[in-house]
Amino acid sequence: MLTELQTRKWTRLFDVYDTDASGIVERRDFEMIFQSLAQIRNLEENSPEYNQLHTKFIEDWEHLRKDADKNNDGKVQLEEWLEHGDRRINDPSMYQTNLDLANQVFDLFDLDGNGVITVKEYKTVLSSWRVPEEVAEETFPKLDFNGDSLISKDEFVELLRQFHTSDDPEAPGNLFFGPY
Repeated sequence: MLTELQTRKWTRLFDVYDTDASGIVERRDFEMIFQSLAQIRNLEENSPEYNQLHTKFIEDWEHLRKDADKNNDGKVQLEEWLEHGDRRINDPSMYQTNLDLANQVFDLFDLDGNGVITVKEYKTVLSSWRVPEEVAEETFPKLDFNGDSLISKDEFVELLRQFHTSDDPEAPGNLFFGPY
């Protein structure tokens, strides 16, 4: 069972994915986030990069739908999302999915492909999830473990681990998607 802190963070993540604030997450939310990211990355429609990214987003949606959409209506309610979150962090086989996803998501954030994430990249990508630029700008320094104004892949994976699983209110990763 998710703790109170984990529930707040997973609820924040639900709100981030619920792009139209309808109270449900569905395929069209994943499509909207994908379109925003494709635009940010200047991907040409039907280019190999565009199609690869789209396929990944649809795979992520299908994984969520299969695990969380218990009534099979193509919509994930908050309660279903939280149950999914609990399984995702407490089932060792599903937790590996989090780690694999963190490595893939890093590449989404690393817009110039240089192996680190800058505040500009962080702000740009989080805008796809409707996180205001000023929130991202304020949050970034708290996520930068060593104060070098960059987030490495190892730091990124640790931040997402903290976001998903930590019950420590002081863990920097809690703020990855802004205040919860």
